[in-house]
Amino acid sequence: MLCKHKRGLVRMESIERFTALLECRTEEEWLSSTLQLGRDYGFEQTLIALAQGLPTALDDFFLRGDFSSQWLDIYDRKKFINIDPALAHCLTHSTPVLWGEKIFTSKKQKEMCKDAANCGLRSGISLPFHGPNGEIGILCLATNDRPSRLLYQNIMRITPALSMMRDYAFQVALRFSTPIVHQSVPFLTHRELECLTWCSTGKSSWEIAQILKCAESTVNFHILNFRRKLHAPSRGQAVINAIHCGLLQSTPKTHLSQLLFGIIEEEEEEQITSK
Repeated sequence: MLCKHKRGLVRMESIERFTALLECRTEEEWLSSTLQLGRDYGFEQTLIALAQGLPTALDDFFLRGDFSSQWLDIYDRKKFINIDPALAHCLTHSTPVLWGEKIFTSKKQKEMCKDAANCGLRSGISLPFHGPNGEIGILCLATNDRPSRLLYQNIMRITPALSMMRDYAFQVALRFSTPIVHQSVPFLTHRELECLTWCSTGKSSWEIAQILKCAESTVNFHILNFRRKLHAPSRGQAVINAIHCGLLQSTPKTHLSQLLFGIIEEEEEEQITSK
């Protein structure tokens, strides 16, 4: 049963418990305290994920918690990171997101939801964290309780407390997380960078060829080159890698969400690669 606070207010001892996280001297002490907070609020599983810039795989995260190892294996093997709606929300928003049928809409996402439920993650909430130096963090709190209106009302009632928990937990996580060593930025020619930039806006090879007034085969040649340089299996992944290493400063949030959800068609990639 989820913990409730009268009138939605956080009790003083809870605030003191949050600030106590700042006094943790070891990673083990911090993790134990954070997991206990999650249990105290009625969640059986808690996960803290922190990355420097846009994550493209679980290995990009400083990952700590007591989420089912079976679930993490499934998540990684099935590449759910590419279609996870809660993750996509947290990467582009600062507000929490409840897990529910409304966000798991596609066939693949529903498969993900079913697999999670089989591992004891039936309901929950994800709270995003955006650090001062571009860090992206997500606090995930899960319960095996079946989704219900009452359950989500209880979660929303304690969300202010969970937000404080998130802030203090990540403030300490920044201290313990291993800095990600960035690879050297690859050199792209002027034309490769132009094609990459247009790809980031969702343009197809044919559309880019019309814009740059060149042959479509020429555009595909440049796309293949920047994909190799960015170690990306697709143009969508190349865009994300380019943002990660600073080659592209930004891309529209709507398009970024499409990249993260894997909505952008990649059929041309197989044709380009096979040539």
